[in-house]
Amino acid sequence: MSASRDARTRSDVSTKFSVEDLRVFRTAEGAAYAIVGHSPSLKLVTDTWIGGFGTEAEFRAVLEFICERFETGDYSFWLADLRFLNSGFFHSDTWLAESVFPRVIAAGLQREAVVVPTYQGAPPEYDAFGSASSALKRITDGRVRGFSDLEKAKEWLLHGQ
Repeated sequence: MSASRDARTRSDVSTKFSVEDLRVFRTAEGAAYAIVGHSPSLKLVTDTWIGGFGTEAEFRAVLEFICERFETGDYSFWLADLRFLNSGFFHSDTWLAESVFPRVIAAGLQREAVVVPTYQGAPPEYDAFGSASSALKRITDGRVRGFSDLEKAKEWLLHGQ
């Protein structure tokens, strides 16, 4: 199951984590908005967001796919790269905290690093930083942390430092 050639995990993520793309998610109009990849040797799943998703269902489809990957028992780590996401997801905060995270934790998640965009202050429907911050506050067991630097995210995610 390989991703199409016109949308890929960002090269800095691919290089630092040896990621192979699994699936490209597209809006109803055909625009790529997320790529899920993995590094089997690192037991890592990644999601890279580009632009914006069109609907809440499109957002949730990516997270459902990730939950299914974890439920195979093959993964322990998750890198969410939100640096280039321009859609907010406040609509799914509770669902993330009460459904997605319990599922991936039960399936073996040890740590998730969320790399957030540096821009703050966008309107809610475009506020990826605010959405991520709000979701992170709901998950308080220490397995999930936010970062603005990819290298720091890698050190914590893979080495707990």
